[in-house]
Amino acid sequence: MNLIPEWMSNVHPLIVHFPIALLVIAVLTDFIAIILKRFGWLKPAALWLYVLGALGTIGAYFSGKQAADVVNIPPQAYSVISVHADLALYTMLFFSIYAALRLFFARKKWDQKLVFSLVLFVVAAGGLGLVQQTAERGGELVFRFGVGANALVTVDEKPAQKQKGAANIEVEENGSWFWQANEKAALQFRQNFKLIKGRWDDLILQGAQTENNQSALNIQINTKKTVVFAFGPKLKNVQISAQVRLADFNGRFLLAHHILQPNTYDFLAIENKTVRLGRLEKGKEKIFDTGALELTPELTLKVVSSKGHYRGYVNGRLIVHGHGSDLKSGQTGFALLGSGQLQIKSIKVVSLDEGPPMMHMEMQNMPQEKKSSEQGHQKMNQDY
Repeated sequence: MNLIPEWMSNVHPLIVHFPIALLVIAVLTDFIAIILKRFGWLKPAALWLYVLGALGTIGAYFSGKQAADVVNIPPQAYSVISVHADLALYTMLFFSIYAALRLFFARKKWDQKLVFSLVLFVVAAGGLGLVQQTAERGGELVFRFGVGANALVTVDEKPAQKQKGAANIEVEENGSWFWQANEKAALQFRQNFKLIKGRWDDLILQGAQTENNQSALNIQINTKKTVVFAFGPKLKNVQISAQVRLADFNGRFLLAHHILQPNTYDFLAIENKTVRLGRLEKGKEKIFDTGALELTPELTLKVVSSKGHYRGYVNGRLIVHGHGSDLKSGQTGFALLGSGQLQIKSIKVVSLDEGPPMMHMEMQNMPQEKKSSEQGHQKMNQDY
């Protein structure tokens, strides 16, 4: 007998309402116990309601973490789900500590004093503010974005297909951008992407056709130093995805975001059968999470950075999930280290923030002739 329906991907919706109800009733019972002292059973009843409510927040928090790993999350919802997760953690910690203290105070009989009881009630009532804020974000995820209303994620969202022969890169007002290879992929790549670390001479770029007759950028590389490419405005909360083929590449491929300097950026790295989420800061590497990669000829990669939460997906499945402090807004792109040949079919970047980005688009706004000249100058002189 299944405890949850087949159409429900996780138990979080079944659990989350219990701690909300228990904690609200606990606070009301606590208040009534202060007013109606003759009903001595009210105070211990409130105590055990707090304990059950605290246990419920633990179940809700961890079931919510599991839910966030399996449900389909639209890009616009990542900032909300990050705040929801943080608030849920604070709520769990608050009421777990509070319930433990209430048990201690009851044993010492300190909660029998009126002033002490009033203080405990006010603290618990204040904690309901955390419950309300957490529940509000959860409701927004379901009723505004439809999170959890769909089945398990099995394949990643695929970038919208660009018409054959379309030029350059599509950049939206909020800083989101999309590049898809066509027969002019090598030329377009040189004209648009900025090489911020490494040498063009270590690369051979060619337009190519994949096995299913789709256009791709073919990159041949042989270098022992990391090569980093960047494009677009500076973004804060961001999602970057790419369709790549790494079967003939021996080395490390990184989706990079928050690129501040050649040696400072966050990344999702693919190397052999390992996936890593991490940060390179002034040349020092810090890993947030590591996972195993199931190799396929072609990979759809996605990394999301939202309010200190970092998620890495391979072929639509969450592989790594880490946490860290946010870097300043930075550009997006990718990096390479190793030798062999790889193909990139498309790169899509989605800004998860509302409003205009911090613009860093001098190259993007140049006339095409001047841009091409500038790229040629960079090719000859850039080597750092």
